[in-house]
Amino acid sequence: MPEDEVTFIASLPRPEAESRIKALWESGWSLQNIGDSLVPPRPKTTIHFWVKRAETREQQRMVPTPPPKSLTTSVPTRTAPRLRSISPGVPPEMAPRLAELSAKAKRYRAKTAPDSPLAQANDELTAVAKTLRSMGVPTASIAKAAGVSYRAMARRLSK
Repeated sequence: MPEDEVTFIASLPRPEAESRIKALWESGWSLQNIGDSLVPPRPKTTIHFWVKRAETREQQRMVPTPPPKSLTTSVPTRTAPRLRSISPGVPPEMAPRLAELSAKAKRYRAKTAPDSPLAQANDELTAVAKTLRSMGVPTASIAKAAGVSYRAMARRLSK
């Protein structure tokens, strides 16, 4: 955060300072960046608490623009923090198929013949789930679409 902004916040009374911090956060500054810039540095939980309780007030000064968020850096830095990626979901056309396979796979047992429809459904469900997971779909989304618990899907994917 710019040095003059840090000095300005330090000169404000507590309610106005919290309002300014809330304005910074709403403009795109991260809680961590704001907390690290203050003197003394504050944890982001403290900054979050201040933002939640601050009143929205009209700002007398322009709020500085936040640093650019880099999509290319794998390690966040103060000037280019890492963006949180948006995970793809289960494609809508696959959800009914996952639910159907899951219903059959629930009846699969170890002694079931390998060529039975239940065994085939079990194998196909595992293959589809692993394919979706390799595409970046969260395990929780796959489990929800299949109608099973997260833990059941996580065990299936770990095989």
